[in-house]
Amino acid sequence: MSKTKSSQKKVSLHELNNHAISNKRQAMKDLKKLNFDELQYKNPAQKRFYKTISTKDITFGIGPAGCGKTYLSVHKALRELGDKDSSIDGIVIVKPLVEAAGEKIGFLPGDVEEKTLPFMMSFYYNMEQIIGKQRLQVLKDSNTIQVIPMAYMRGITLANKFVILDEAQNATPEQIKMFVTRLGEGSRYIITGDLAQSDIKNGKSGLEDAIKRFAGVHGVGLAQFKEKDIVRHSLVRRLLKRYKDNFQIMDEISAEKTISMWIHEQGLDSINDGSINSDYHYKLKK
Repeated sequence: MSKTKSSQKKVSLHELNNHAISNKRQAMKDLKKLNFDELQYKNPAQKRFYKTISTKDITFGIGPAGCGKTYLSVHKALRELGDKDSSIDGIVIVKPLVEAAGEKIGFLPGDVEEKTLPFMMSFYYNMEQIIGKQRLQVLKDSNTIQVIPMAYMRGITLANKFVILDEAQNATPEQIKMFVTRLGEGSRYIITGDLAQSDIKNGKSGLEDAIKRFAGVHGVGLAQFKEKDIVRHSLVRRLLKRYKDNFQIMDEISAEKTISMWIHEQGLDSINDGSINSDYHYKLKK
């Protein structure tokens, strides 16, 4: 009877950090050992999202910041990269780079990596938590993990790549069309964003447009997070409620008077100390 080859023992990141690596071969070997099953979901929405990106070629995930969209996306990407049975041989991170104060991204100093670093810190931070800083650096240096600004994608085909487009609410419908048509054999796409945070001025969000166009297409999955799914500090959820359309800011009340009223309501001040006018009876919204 022939012997069955035993499966390789999976280990935690802590155990992997006991030895140094210096090249791609060593980094990839470590990824194959890493136990990605240690992932713990914080809510049902995260579990649904991860299941969807595991079974679809293109997944759209929408929801507010702090729901874990980026972490789950890079976790699945790194998992696929380290899976010996997967066709994935690289990870590509894409963002529509919204320019500020008229400063063109092309005029910023440095190469593509240096120009886009501030936009990609959330990805690198999450990857570092999953595979460690040293492995991440080796995989970046070898272009196994690479950044491609959306503007640079025209004319290329991405085969056998795990591609993550973040902040897709800031892409136009034309950009999304160009992006999805870069999909090559053996690749998988995740497209995430927050429909309530689009920076596109006087235009239509490509993310919203694409979801409406592609719903029901075979191979396309849709996932959604709500405010209740935010897993950052609980204060984030409370702060976001103050940006809803039904929250009315009292514009006739100055910030200084608002502070004075808050101090008084906290019992830290007396109404007779002069900080609040006698005709000022503004009740802070709870």
